[in-house]
Amino acid sequence: MENWKLSHTTKCYSCGKVADQIIEIYPNQALVKCINCNATRYYVIKKADIEDENSLKEEVGVKRKYDNWVLQKDIDCARCGHFGPQDILITENGIYVRCRHCGFTRYYRYHIHDPVGGK
Repeated sequence: MENWKLSHTTKCYSCGKVADQIIEIYPNQALVKCINCNATRYYVIKKADIEDENSLKEEVGVKRKYDNWVLQKDIDCARCGHFGPQDILITENGIYVRCRHCGFTRYYRYHIHDPVGGK
């Protein structure tokens, strides 16, 4: 699996400003960093399994303090190798990445928040 980098403009969990959030996803961890305040949320891999699409739909429907971010990236699947959309769901509790072709899903659990981004 290659490393992914995405951007999503939304209200920052930390500073509350609307700004680009840089999302980096790696095989064993992920992070979300605000370009305005540099606050960084770190996530670690908890599980990788085949899941049906209902599991992601259920998570999207859960009401939380902060909005869920629903994203997509066209890329080769780490399991089946099929090039196509990977659904990405980012919540305050975790990050889900799911291949629409084979259902391979990685769940990254929220680990730690660095409010100043390592400064």
